[in-house]
Amino acid sequence: MHTSRRYTLVILGAIFAVHQLDRNILGILLDQIGGEFGLSDTQLGLLSGAVFIAIYVVFGFPVAKLAAKGNKRNIIAVSAAVWSSLTIAMAGAQSFTHLALARLGVGIGEAGAVVPAHSMISALYPPEQRTSAMSTFVVGANAGVLLAFLIGGIAGQYLGWRWAFVIAGIPGLALALLMWLTVEEPARDVAAGDDDISGSLFAATLKTIWNDRGLRHAMFGLSITGVVTFGALAWNAVFILRAHELSQAQTGIFLALTIGILGGLGTWASGVIADRLGARNPRWRLGVVICAILVAKPLVVGFLMLDDTRLALICLALAVIFAAVYWGPTFAFLHGRVPVQMRPMATAIYMFAFNMIGVGLGPLLVGLASDTLYAGFGTRSIGYGLVTMQLAGIWGAWHYWQASRTIAPEPAPA
Repeated sequence: MHTSRRYTLVILGAIFAVHQLDRNILGILLDQIGGEFGLSDTQLGLLSGAVFIAIYVVFGFPVAKLAAKGNKRNIIAVSAAVWSSLTIAMAGAQSFTHLALARLGVGIGEAGAVVPAHSMISALYPPEQRTSAMSTFVVGANAGVLLAFLIGGIAGQYLGWRWAFVIAGIPGLALALLMWLTVEEPARDVAAGDDDISGSLFAATLKTIWNDRGLRHAMFGLSITGVVTFGALAWNAVFILRAHELSQAQTGIFLALTIGILGGLGTWASGVIADRLGARNPRWRLGVVICAILVAKPLVVGFLMLDDTRLALICLALAVIFAAVYWGPTFAFLHGRVPVQMRPMATAIYMFAFNMIGVGLGPLLVGLASDTLYAGFGTRSIGYGLVTMQLAGIWGAWHYWQASRTIAPEPAPA
């Protein structure tokens, strides 16, 4: 067994990567799947997002309760094996219903990977290093998106979408075994009084979040920002294919390199910057999120509105640097303001709101806007739907600003 916290963080990040691989590979394959089964953009939007919600309702909170006192390492390993197997099962789908049922399994990853992983990271890293540790974990998401678009773009074009799902599912099975055999469960960090939570852990945690103005606004900021994030992840590839007429392989390689490399560097750097600036003024730990959201907006609009393919793709490449900046600071902020015993459930509540609003509505609303409001714009209909979603990002930034105002402007004395 490895006891190094760095090794544990690397394995957790790798598992998060394969989760994001299995989750996001659908984005580059949507046009192929829609063409084979004759699906509308609205149906594809449902497949991309809303089907996750049902499984999260079933698994999210029970897993969080189990993670509060159970073995988090084992929960993560089993969950990775389950969602990876169901990703492979998508290759055999014969209808929209089959796709939706198999797709539900990937939703298990939100509960079985993210919730206990966050709790493990908070147990391993002190508050002054937690934002950068959380952001390092989230770099796994960028690596997963890189793999999703590479595998989906290249394997999807040359082997077909079914084989792309098979290839995407295999790494998770290997990592599940590696997690089980080589990672040690961290020592439980239970502060005095944390075991004395009476009644429902869910109710107590929700009350703690709701009564804390900062946590309440941060949850709204995360959820609303998720509408933009998941709307873009589900539809950016389709927009490039339709509006700029790149091949599936070209689109996959471009998105893989930009989101995976530039996005990963931006996510990691934001956590380091947030911790360093936060050492002088803790408000900067959320301030970097606000800056990133606002800087990205004109770049995203440029990507969606410019006719010149080269300029449009440059705008997107710059924008993805800021795409996942919010994740690490948000959950470090959350874990710093709730009791240790509440951390898994607090993450589950945040992730439920994130999924319900972001994943559930983002892809679906863009698809609906494409089919209805902007149906007359042809290949640009998805682009106009995505531009409309950018308004949610500004709203989310306002909530983060409100949350930052609840942080003491100076760090507590040593």
